[in-house]
Order: sequence, then C-alpha cells, then structure tokens
Amino acid sequence: MSRFDDFMKSDAGVRARLRRRAGRRVHILVENVEPRSKKMHREEQQKFQSAVAEQLSMVNRSTFKGGLALRLDLVTTRHDAPQAHTIAKNLLDLLSVRGPGVDWPKRHLLYKDDSQIQALSVICRHGEKEPLIIVEAKPFSAMLDDLELAAHAVREAEMGSDEWWEDDREREWIDSYREHVRNEAENRQRLGDDVYNGYLTMLRFYSQRALLRRSAVTAPMLGSMYGRPRGFLNVVGKEFWSGFVTQSKLRLQIGELPIAKGSSEAFKRMVADEIAAFKERWDWLISPLVIPVALQVIIRPNPSTPTAVLHDLDNIVRDYLIPGIVPSFGTVSDLRWTIDFDDLEKRNPDIAAAWPDPLPPRGTRAGVTRYEAWRLPAVPDEPGFVSVALVADVDGEGDLMSEVDKRIRAWSQHGAHRHWYL
Repeated sequence: MSRFDDFMKSDAGVRARLRRRAGRRVHILVENVEPRSKKMHREEQQKFQSAVAEQLSMVNRSTFKGGLALRLDLVTTRHDAPQAHTIAKNLLDLLSVRGPGVDWPKRHLLYKDDSQIQALSVICRHGEKEPLIIVEAKPFSAMLDDLELAAHAVREAEMGSDEWWEDDREREWIDSYREHVRNEAENRQRLGDDVYNGYLTMLRFYSQRALLRRSAVTAPMLGSMYGRPRGFLNVVGKEFWSGFVTQSKLRLQIGELPIAKGSSEAFKRMVADEIAAFKERWDWLISPLVIPVALQVIIRPNPSTPTAVLHDLDNIVRDYLIPGIVPSFGTVSDLRWTIDFDDLEKRNPDIAAAWPDPLPPRGTRAGVTRYEAWRLPAVPDEPGFVSVALVADVDGEGDLMSEVDKRIRAWSQHGAHRHWYL
C-alpha cells in the first residue's frame, strides 16, 4: 500500500476529504423576502433570484450540472402564509430558470432542472417576526460520502452506549398506554377522572413518540440502501435494509409511482388505501395525534421508468402524499398546535402568561413540521416503491441531512480510527 493510500485512510486524510466536500457545498441566506407560493410578486421574485445570483458569484459557484441534495429552511411572517409545500414549489422553480433583470451570466441559477434533486428537505416555521429563506445545496456524490462517514460515526458512538436499552424503555410506554386504556373503568374509579385523563394524555404523548420514532430510516440504514460502504462490507446491507423498509408496518407502503399515462388516479387511490390500512392498524394509539410529525419519504423508481416521466421529489410529496396524509391523520405544522393553552393557563398561569406569541396564524395549522424525500437508484429486475414514515418531531432533532452533519461534527471533534471503509 502506498503512502498516499495510507494518508487517505488516516484521520488526516478523511478530514481532508471532508474539507474538500465542504468547499463544494453552497449556503444561501436571503433576508427580507417573504417565502410565498406562486403568488409571489415579480419584484420579490427578482429580489430573491438576485440574492441567489450574488451569493453564488461571491463563492465562485456555477450552476450544478449533476445530481444534488437540497435543503430549504423557511420562515414566514404573514397571517395568510401558505403551506410549506406550496412555497417550496415556487422557490424550486425560482432556483432554476433565471428571470428578467437578474444579473447572472447563465440561463439557470442553482441548477437546470428539478429532476437533478436526488434528496430534498423542506422545513418551515410560521408566525415569526422576520422572514427568512435559507438554501443549502451540495453535489449528491458529496452527500453520499457524508452519509457514509456519518453512518460510521453512528456505529462508533453506539459502541458502549445504552441507546438500545433506551429504545426498549421507550417501547414500555406503549404497553403502559394499552394497559391504562384496557382497564379504564377500574383506573377511573381508583384515580378519578382528572388524574386518569391527565395520565392518559401523558401516556399517549410518550407512546406516540416511541412508535413514530421507530418508523424513521436512520443514516446507517439509508447509507446501506445506497450501497455504502462500497465493496464487501455492504454485500447484504443494501437489499436487506430496502426489504426491511418496504415491509415495515410502521410505514405507509404505497407501491410504484405511476409511469403510464392516466395512471395517476390509480396511484392516488393506492395512497388512500394505504392510509386507511395504516389507520386500521394504529388508530388506537395515534388518534388523535398529540405530537407533531414530519414526513420521511424513501423512493425507488421502477428500472423501466423513462427519464422523461421520472417524478420530481417535491411533486411526489405535494401532489400525492400531503393532500391525503394531512387531513387523514390531523397533522399540524408546529409543536405549539399540540399544546392545550386553556389547560396550561389553568394549571400553570405564570407559564401561560409568559409564553410569547402562543400560536402561528390559524391558516397554517394543517400540515407537517417538515418533509424530506430521498430517491434511491433503480435496481434491475426489481420493482420500485414509495415508503413513507410519519416521524415524531417533538425534540427538534431535524432531518437526516441535519443528522448527518451533526454526527460528522461530533466525529470530527472527538476523532476516530479505522477509516479503511472509505
């Protein structure tokens, strides 16, 4: 083995590659532009695109030519703010084709077409004092390398930790909830209605969190589905985890995306049928939802899908998933909508009085706190799938892209060894 190979597999070599990937990442921050849907005024569109062009020029970054991972972090202020997925549709279009009056030498800004986006994450907070749009983008190849390093960091962190025991303890909440409801008459007589109902609310909260945390795909699982780490270390992992995800009863399994003309309505019926089946399994625990949830979508196209009809990730979420999921499950766009402020005022008036701006605008209530979608490569002779998780979003832990960054930062600060996997 050469000295160069030795260096590349050392801590210093891995960090050098990490710095190189970080240099390919784009951060764009646009202040004083209200995130809007297609109703955004032309002046605001131009202001947004000009800010994007200016910041791309500052870092000497040209238009992305290949696949990319994209994250949108949105903050709205208006009382009539639209839902996040309608804002995202508008901004994704504005990040592509340059409009008139924008000082930029190319026809396209950040990327040429939505189909380049292989991983998309959208988060939105409503009812704030100042508007904000943050765009983060990086080549998808760099995203996969980061995902692989983060997965290794997770495995190292789990060695000697008690995370598995904590998972077991969390599952005990579900057993306690089931037992509390099963013996309702006895428990009401013993505890009284107020105590019984208060304890029931607490059990439902922790049980829903425990259940819907388990539905999420983790960084190591996702990395394996992309074939990382490459080589003999992932001979079994790729298909194992894809099978695990598509068979999980904790996720909505919707089948293949429509390819043929006129098949969209059939796919929408499949979404509705799977939502009904999921509710039949879990309504006893998740109805009503008392925790905020995010959507995590894993998509693998059918290998015979023509490039011309390959669905954009945002279209899948916006057109097929959110319209059925949000009303069916009663999901809300903000943690604050899950707080009973009338009850809080009775029990803790000082906290209720001190709570700043208790609720976002009422029109923004229905929704999810965030959504993310990842497109896996098609597998020859294997069917495609769409697998959706309602993920507990109580603690603000963030999406998988944020998790990857967090794990890499922790690894970088504490160091690690045995990087022969990269």
